[in-house]
Amino acid sequence: MYKRKQDAKPQVISYERVKSYMLWMIERYGDYSAKIMLQKANLLFKDDKQFNEPALEYLIERDIINDLRYAKRLTASLSEKNIGANKIKEKLYSKGFSSQTIAECVGELETTDEEYFEKALILKIRKFGAEPIEDLKLKQKALRHLVAKGFAYNIANKAVSYSPEED
Repeated sequence: MYKRKQDAKPQVISYERVKSYMLWMIERYGDYSAKIMLQKANLLFKDDKQFNEPALEYLIERDIINDLRYAKRLTASLSEKNIGANKIKEKLYSKGFSSQTIAECVGELETTDEEYFEKALILKIRKFGAEPIEDLKLKQKALRHLVAKGFAYNIANKAVSYSPEED
């Protein structure tokens, strides 16, 4: 009566099909790194993976997939949030980028220590209030919080002990 999905013939996996799937993913969802694209292709075409890498190489050769461009876009997006350079490096590393790519992307960030201090201060005020922290345990907790968000210890310490009357 009604055809079930199980009754349908599986489509033949070909180089063109894998390549068109990868192009569709890029058109639909935007940039991907080569590693992520290969993982998605291996997941969908797990029965026959022989065409996944050649299709990916085709896209890389034509600069459709570019890890450096994707990493720079991701770095720019992360730098707009209130997180430090160390956290940005950690997130890029977890995405599978090489240390050279990470160093290049983070090196291009045009932020000074003063801008990082302002971001750290915003986070400190949001979570612990505007007054400087005197209690040792609370101060350690605030320092841990800011360092976990990717700020250097000296910037985090400056933000925790900052008082508005100093200006």
